[in-house]
Formats: sequence, C-alpha cells, structure tokens
Amino acid sequence: MDQYTELEQALRDPGLVIITDSAAARVELNKAYLRYKVLPKRQKRCSDYYSIKFLGRSVPEMFELMKEKLEPENALVEWQQQNEALVRSEPDLYYKEESFNAGDTNICFILGHSGSGKSRMARTLEGDDMDHIELDDLLLTKDHFTMDELKGYSDMLYSFFAGEGAKYYIGVAERDGIPKEEYEDRVFLDFVAFAMDYAARHREKKFILDGIWIYLYFDDPSVFEDYAVFIKGTSFLKSKIRVVKREMQRDKETLQNRQQMFGRETRNYLLDEEKIERFRRFFADRPETIRREETSEAAKQDELVVGALNAIDSCYVNEDADGIREILRQAEEDAGLSNWNKLRIINECQAALLELRI
Repeated sequence: MDQYTELEQALRDPGLVIITDSAAARVELNKAYLRYKVLPKRQKRCSDYYSIKFLGRSVPEMFELMKEKLEPENALVEWQQQNEALVRSEPDLYYKEESFNAGDTNICFILGHSGSGKSRMARTLEGDDMDHIELDDLLLTKDHFTMDELKGYSDMLYSFFAGEGAKYYIGVAERDGIPKEEYEDRVFLDFVAFAMDYAARHREKKFILDGIWIYLYFDDPSVFEDYAVFIKGTSFLKSKIRVVKREMQRDKETLQNRQQMFGRETRNYLLDEEKIERFRRFFADRPETIRREETSEAAKQDELVVGALNAIDSCYVNEDADGIREILRQAEEDAGLSNWNKLRIINECQAALLELRI
C-alpha cells in the first residue's frame, strides 16, 4: 500500500478522492463528493486518512466546509459576536433508537437544518450492514451517477432508479425543462414511499436516509411514526455562526456581502424552523423518544466513536493490524461506551482486519 508524505502525492492517486479548499464551484465540489461516495470501502478509508492527515478533516467534513464556503449563507459577524449566547438549540431527539439498534426497525430518517450535524450523526450509525443515502443525491443522477455507480453506492437507490423511479433518472438539462411539480415535488415523495417498502422487503439490512427534504416535503410527521426518526436540535442560526467562525479562521474574503445574505437566510430559517418544529412536537413526548442535549455525554460519545473510526483508517493505511487490535481491545474494555457504540467500533475493527488479510 502506497504511503504519501505530501498532499500532492495523494491527490495524484486515481484511487483516492480528496476534497481540498481549492474547489472553485459547487458543480466541481459535488462531482468530487459523488466520486468519493461510490469508492470501495478500502479506498474510502485511505481517502479519509489522507484528508485528515493533510487537511485536518475527513472527506465528508471537507465537503460540508466547502459547501458553505462556496455558497455563503451566514449572519453578520457583528450580530454573531453580540448574540451567539442568545441562540439556543433544542435537544437532539432519538425516536425508536433502541428498536433501530436492535434491528426491529430497519430504517432511520435523520432530519435537521443544513449544517446541523446530520452527516456526523449518520456516520456514528454506519456499518457494513447499513445503506446510508443522502437525499440530496436524488437530484444528482444521470449527470453524476452511472447505473453501475448507483449500485455501488446503494442497492436501494439503484433499485429505485432501475424500477419505478426510472423516469427520474435524467440529467440536469432535461430536468430543467420539466415543471417543478412534476419532478422535484414528486421524486422525494415517491422515493420515501419506495424506501419504506424496500426496507420492509430487505430485513437483513438497515437503512439511513438523511436530508432536509423530509421536513420540506412531508407535512404530516405521522407518516414516519413506524420508523426510527432522529432530529438534530442544533438551531439554524447557531449552525451558521459556527460556519462563520471557521471561515474567519480560513479565509476572511468569504465574509464579504454577509449583510445582504442575512435577511434572505433569516426568512428561510423561519420557514424551515416552523416545519421542523412540527416534527419535534410530534415525536418529542413519545415514550420511545430519547432526548440528548448537544453537549451531553451522548454527543461526547459520538465524537469518541468518530475518533476511533479515524484511528482505524490510519492503522489500515499503515497496515498496522496490531494498532487495530488495540483499538478493538480498548473498545471491548471501555465501560463508558454504550453497547451500540462499542459494537460499532468492534465491527469496524473486525472489517478492517479482514480487509488487511485479503
């Protein structure tokens, strides 16, 4: 396995996908991330390892960072400095978490504001028996995924576009000529209905669907009451303030024109917040719902799990089987880890060790 000491070396490796801060347009950024998502597991491990080594963030984290940078949607810096203490987040809600962990419910919907941490939440759940779909990709099909790539990304997504969703497998140019109510307003509704039926017929796997489209296109939360639903409580404004802070440290030029953007994004925030609140009210007080504050021990555990996953990737790239075994041992002996998080780390260690023997 090749070892790289410089970022440029890793970028020249055709088997890796690394997103840097040089992406100049959203189209370029999206294409890079889509290539990453269809990589085999071992190439994803290596891509994330070198991304963290040279850029300090995994590939998905760099994607989120650059998405915000290329489409700045943030509050006034002055407003941020004066009012951050007044921005309150709601607790994260985990509806039917135990049922999902046990496999009794095999589909989980994750929703929350853009930038609230949905992808990070999903990563702590991902495993070899899970199919994770970001709903944004329903609008990025023929121009970005071949059917073979779709199959490598997600069996569920492939089955939809190969079957009853075939009419949605089109390119951007064709899509732009179709009225919104015949395409965008339908594809999410049709796919979620398909996903529910598909999951019921494939009980051997678990499925994670995340995206803002759930609360944008479904007015009735009861549609999801038979499934696991996780709702990030991070407020829209608090998420955007954090993005501003990151950008201030990296590139002050991106802070220009934020005053003009603030009014439009605040209006969008109020509309989105009303729709998310409808889901929060529906699931918040149900006996199957667990509340966790953003700064709670559960959130800290999520960070520990992601750290352990990154360490596994590092050991994997360096062919350090003993290091992976040590991570596995520590997870087995860590009484502070929940059973689910313990199992998540152990399974990843076992998978990486098996791949190293291939």
